[in-house]
Amino acid sequence: MSRQYLMHRCLIAPPDMADDFFAHTVVYLARHDEEGAQGIILNRPSGLKIKELLNDLEIEADHVHPQEVLQGGPLRPEAGFVLHTGQPTWHSSLAVGENVCITTSKDILDAIARNEGVGRYQIALGYASWDKNQLEEEISRGDWLICDSDMDLIFNLPYDDRWDAAYRKIGVNRNWLSSEIGHA
Repeated sequence: MSRQYLMHRCLIAPPDMADDFFAHTVVYLARHDEEGAQGIILNRPSGLKIKELLNDLEIEADHVHPQEVLQGGPLRPEAGFVLHTGQPTWHSSLAVGENVCITTSKDILDAIARNEGVGRYQIALGYASWDKNQLEEEISRGDWLICDSDMDLIFNLPYDDRWDAAYRKIGVNRNWLSSEIGHA
């Protein structure tokens, strides 16, 4: 049986997820292969504005959108990740999906601060990670649902709307889901 990797797709937390950190989240998978998976939570604002983050990094940021930095996951919360549209033209940039890249180098932050060369973007601190076969096991237990990603889900929708929007993408009203599903 060939494995299906879920890079550039999203994980949706079920309504009864016991893990408080991931409860009610949508996680964009930036990497998924035979070694494991890594992703960024798309709907957990940190309370820190992008302008504040850039100023903390001594980057002049007068023309930055007033959006918040995301709490991308529990691992390396000091590390920044930029999900963005366009091509992987920055120092440490990888194409993840069609017209979606993830970049970890400071040069993209300088460009964002100058409002140059970056279309839509989402900045996150930290990430989520799964060891080899761990994500597959969690999915098989029903710990995650899966949906296709799209530009609205990644970049445009208000953070509070992203979880419900992900459910709508798979045609499910999450209020129909019960913690008793699958239990006789």
